[in-house]
Amino acid sequence: MGANELKAAWAYRDLLRHLVIRDLRHKYKGSSLGFAWSLFHPLVMAAVYTVAFRWIVRIEIEHFPLFLLSGLLPWLFFSAALSGATGSIVDNSPLVQKVAFPRMILPLAAIASQLVQFLLMYVTIIPLLLIFNTGFSPALAGVLPLMVLQTLFTAGLGLALATAYVYARDTRHLLEVALQVWFWLTPIVYSAALIPPPLARAIQWNPMAQFITAYHRMVVDGLPPSAWSMAVLSVCAVGAAVAGFVIFSRHQRAFAELV
Repeated sequence: MGANELKAAWAYRDLLRHLVIRDLRHKYKGSSLGFAWSLFHPLVMAAVYTVAFRWIVRIEIEHFPLFLLSGLLPWLFFSAALSGATGSIVDNSPLVQKVAFPRMILPLAAIASQLVQFLLMYVTIIPLLLIFNTGFSPALAGVLPLMVLQTLFTAGLGLALATAYVYARDTRHLLEVALQVWFWLTPIVYSAALIPPPLARAIQWNPMAQFITAYHRMVVDGLPPSAWSMAVLSVCAVGAAVAGFVIFSRHQRAFAELV
């Protein structure tokens, strides 16, 4: 069953591409600045957090704007992709009820749309590397594989949440609250090195903490992630993707009746 569904989804890759393009065009339709608005939001957040945590709270982290943005952008992709995937089936109920196609395309398109924006936004890291004179370390080559693993992890959670939202409409509200808590339990605006040892051991079980720490290590410190870290992230990513795929596949036939 799984292999057949994957083949069916691949056969509809043109539909996936169309949905991603439609989403991006709709988002920037009528906007004079276009994609610049997507850059504006994280840059403003980075400026606010820099003022708050660098000069008010006085967290001593070298190259703080680079540190912050290198972890904040992956988080924004993660949270926006999950939110979009969660509502993708219900929000497209007329399409789900009337057209025959692999339902998996909808949450994957929502995630792919955010991924495109994430890849474009992460280019802003380049001028920061030049401004802070940290240099272009060979470790930066590991950023792309890390993005692939994060996307797999996000897709797995997105498929599971899209299924849950069909059955329980409180899922989206619960996700909003969970993401707020999850954000502060992830070392994005603070360094993992500043976490007290007892709490640090608990946060190690947070997959997003592992992802963000890997981004920081490669972009800010210029060091490749450890083999153990990449192995853990690979297991989390593949495990989440498989679990999300299985959950979604088992329930997708009932979607047209429930949305």
